[in-house]
Amino acid sequence: MIQTILQKPFVRFAIVGSIGFLVDLTCMILLSLWLSPMLARTGSFWIAATSNWAWNRHFTFRHANTMNPKETLQQWGHFLFCSGLSFIPNWGCYYFLMKFVLPNSHPHSLLWPYVAMVPGIVLGLFLNYAFSRFWVFNRKPACP
Repeated sequence: MIQTILQKPFVRFAIVGSIGFLVDLTCMILLSLWLSPMLARTGSFWIAATSNWAWNRHFTFRHANTMNPKETLQQWGHFLFCSGLSFIPNWGCYYFLMKFVLPNSHPHSLLWPYVAMVPGIVLGLFLNYAFSRFWVFNRKPACP
């Protein structure tokens, strides 16, 4: 049953996204030591996007993994471009939640910058999956 579920590209994409979330969160925490939450969020997103591209190439869309270096670099650029488009609603949601939902005086305000990441990530998941499946990794497998 697990193997059947793992055959679904969206499930594999979501697993990669979960790994990406951990990368994003870890980077966000580390960057927050030196930067404001908004700047740390921006930096952590791009690091996680690159991680997701690599995982998706090798796990979700294996058929698109046989390329020359130039095509690989172009695919990475396409993925980052699409991630950037998906980042707009992701970051917009984060910005809204940071500015208007939880006041700084709330007892949970120290955790809020990290909790506020989740809704935007889920929002971006669906948009990024569509971009990835139908454009970035839409390379047909070579005939044997």
